[in-house]
Amino acid sequence: MTGALVLLLAGCATRPVADGELAGSYNIGRQLLAPEQKGGAGAIEPYVLGATETFRMPEPLQAPSPTLPPGYERQTLPPTTLCVRVIVMADGSVERAESLLEHTRCRAGAEAEHASLLQAALDATARWRFHPAAICRFAPGTGALAPGNCAGAAEVEPVPVTLLYGFTFEVAQGRVRVRRSSDLN
Repeated sequence: MTGALVLLLAGCATRPVADGELAGSYNIGRQLLAPEQKGGAGAIEPYVLGATETFRMPEPLQAPSPTLPPGYERQTLPPTTLCVRVIVMADGSVERAESLLEHTRCRAGAEAEHASLLQAALDATARWRFHPAAICRFAPGTGALAPGNCAGAAEVEPVPVTLLYGFTFEVAQGRVRVRRSSDLN
């Protein structure tokens, strides 16, 4: 798969990807955010794939949506987007989940009134489990049957990734909704 990786791979990535090399999207019922900045100190370095390599995205095995925290008393809450950076290890476990405040659509997480909602999103994502992401290497002259398909690969190397998610919390007429955010890019 050459596409979505520039936007999706990060954290523990060890090799850079050329601009425009990767495209596409991935989600597990939540909005996956595109990073807004490149380069600089602490920048995430995406993977570079060779001509005989493809990337398999992590697949969720357990990824429940966050819920309102116990005792949450607001009867109304306009749609409020809170964002989380999820660092997924090569074994598919979540190393950690962090608040993502620097994305322009995620600034509500910095407001004290939303601290408990942000914590609910962090708690939920910290418990997620994935079938690991991997770089699949094929013998010269062969390749993946489909993007992200490792069938027939000479080598499958599980790799860590960082995924960015946005969750929109809403309470209307006492009814709670946590949904995939729209148009966060």
